[in-house]
Order: sequence, then structure tokens, then C-alpha cells
Amino acid sequence: MSSFRRTSFGLKQVVRPRIEQAFASLLVDHIRAHDFALDLGHLGIRLPHSFGLCHGVERAIQLAFETRQRFPEARLFLTDEIVHNPAVNGKLRKLGYRYLGGRYADGITLQELGAEDVVLLPAFGVETPLLDALQARGVQMVDAVCGEVMLVWKRVREYAREGYTTVIHGAPRHQETRATVSRAQHDDPFLRHAIETPAAWIVVRDLADAERLAEHVVGAADGAEFMARFQGCTSPGFRAHADLERIGIANQTTMLAGETLAVQGILRRAYVQRYGEAGADARVRLADTVCSATQDRQDALIELLGQPLNLLLVVGGYNSANTGHLLELAQSQRLPAFHVEGVECLEGEDRIRHWSGALQREVQTFGWWPQQARPTIGVAAGASTPDARIGEVVLRLAELAGCSPTQLQFLSSPAAPSRPATVVH
Repeated sequence: MSSFRRTSFGLKQVVRPRIEQAFASLLVDHIRAHDFALDLGHLGIRLPHSFGLCHGVERAIQLAFETRQRFPEARLFLTDEIVHNPAVNGKLRKLGYRYLGGRYADGITLQELGAEDVVLLPAFGVETPLLDALQARGVQMVDAVCGEVMLVWKRVREYAREGYTTVIHGAPRHQETRATVSRAQHDDPFLRHAIETPAAWIVVRDLADAERLAEHVVGAADGAEFMARFQGCTSPGFRAHADLERIGIANQTTMLAGETLAVQGILRRAYVQRYGEAGADARVRLADTVCSATQDRQDALIELLGQPLNLLLVVGGYNSANTGHLLELAQSQRLPAFHVEGVECLEGEDRIRHWSGALQREVQTFGWWPQQARPTIGVAAGASTPDARIGEVVLRLAELAGCSPTQLQFLSSPAAPSRPATVVH
């Protein structure tokens, strides 16, 4: 019989040294302790007041290390990436985790799993049919799903039980969105309150999708064109005319908060136009389901962008939605900015590798280094980026700026936080 655990094994203090060795950075601690600024004579570094690993990601990593400690001889599996960061997933692979799906899958199937195997559910969650299949195999499950994601599931299930179609602002193929919409149509064996009748859902990717949906609500959209646009973004058998009578809006937790508010505004105005204020109140339900950590990091970056910067680097996995949205914030301010996975992308003053959202692939840019004699560079990071990756990028920037061996030695092993943050030799 399958077992299911959502809480710690009580091994936090045991695994903490290994986690800190893998993911912490004395350099980042030093900068954080000195008002998030580091001045090196040749270069200024600025960090936002909120960046990097969020509580949900920290919890998932902790549970992954605890699970290895608790089951030293067991086969360990993840259904997919635990978070969208290659450095984190790389560390877990070294711990012996194998992946049932996604970019790190090695071909093992559900049918090969049994009662002695342990499966960790990632921070984004798992689609309910897969959860049922894991339960049927009798595996031991450890739930590392983020609490913020589960709050969205709760809201979506409320919509479903009350007969509302769920509208999700998110990426249709993202792990979190797939897990979320599955809970509008299927029972979760580990959540209370069954769904008597499967409810419809539709995913809107951006403001343009929201506008098309609004046009349909007010009767100004071609039905065939509408369904073609949202192919792959709706529940099976979606009937636009009937299923959009009443909607409940939620979102993938890592979306831009401002864009989610705009999506809500577009859709509510459409229902007001068609049904009036009272009708819209009865037919449209809203929920603030943007993750608090995502909001904090976006707000902190907006504050940082108000300072004089010559360049911004955003560090995080290329498939990390919240990291990509941080880049969008910088680009909206017309600040030169690049999304890099890590230090390996900073190949030299003349060349950088980075993610292009427009092309959906990694590209090279030449002549990226600021031309100012003493540039100030901001370094932000997505919610799944460990401090160690951020520290590596800061050290590489110091190297490229021509800092002295003495400075680089200090940055490689900085003194206690009481030491001044200005390090000029």
C-alpha cells in the first residue's frame, strides 16, 4: 500500500551542512549584510533586497536531502524537475535521484516502480492522474509541493465544486499549470472534498489571449478562430459558449502580478459589458494567487531598477517562469539586461550566452560589457536560484572588471559581515 508524507523527517539539522555546502555563498551573505551593495573600485554590484531561493524551494530541497538521509539504500525518484534550476537538479542527481519525466528522464517507467521505491513530488506539484498511478504502484511518496501552489489548487477546486470554469493565467505546458488544471477535473487522493462533476478550464497565456477571450464573451469573436487559438489550452470537450457563462480566475503562482491584475480587469470588463455590474459580480470570481515570494522579488527588482544601473543580469534556469518575468521587468525599463543560467555564460567581456525569450533558445551577444569606466551592475535571481550560483556570477564580474588578485581572493572567501563592504585595493 502506498504511503504519503508531507512533513519533515526531523532531519533538518542533520542535512543542513550538506545543503549549505552545496548552495550557500559567503560572498552573497557578505553583500546581503552590507545593504546589498559591493563596491570594488572598478565595479559596483547591486542586489535587490529580495532574491534567490524562496521558502517553498528551500523546503523542497530540504525534503530531498532528508529523504536521501532517511532512505540511504532506497531507489529515489522525482516525477520531474524539483524546481527549474539545473544546478539544483544536478545536485539531486548526484544524490542518486532519477527522473521519471522531463529533461532529465532516463527511461525508467512507472511499471518498474514498487513498494520499496521512494518518489519525491516536486515543488510545482503533480497532475492527479500521475498521482493516482503512483498510488496504484504502492510507492512511498514524499510531498515537496509548495504551499502557495496548493492554495491555488484549493481555489480551483472551489470553483469546480460551485460550477465555475477556471481561467488560469499561465503557461499551458508549465508543470505547475498542468498540475493545477488537473484538479478542476479529477479528485486528489490526498486532498479533502471530492469534485462531483469535472469542471471546465482554459489557460490564457498573456494579455492578447485575455483580449480574445473577452471578445468571445461580448460576442465579437469568431468561434472557430477562438477555438483554434486556444487549442491545447482548454479542458477536453471545452464548449466556449456554455463553459464561459461563469468563470473563476486564478494564476500560475510565478506570473507577473501586474499582468495577472490586467488579465482580471480585461475579463471582468467584458462580463460587465455583456451582463452589467450585478451580472458580472455573479459570474466572475477573482483570486489573488500570485506567490508572495514572487511578488516580493518583483517588487524588490522594481526598487533596484530605480537606482542608477548600467546593466542587469538575471540568474536562473532558462525554463524558470519567475526568472523570465524578472528579465521582462528590466526590459520594460529599457535597461540592458540578460538572463543567464550561471557563471559559465559569462564567457568574456566581448561575449555572453543568454536566453532569448523571443527566439526560445540560448543565444550569444557580443560587446555586452558596459562601456562606462566604472559600471554598476545589478544581479537579480529567480526564486529557484541558489546563492552559490549568484556568488559565482558576482566573482566572475569582478574578474572581468579587472579587479586585483587581492580583491578576488577576498571575494572568494570574504571575511565576517562586520568587515566593510567597500573593498578597494
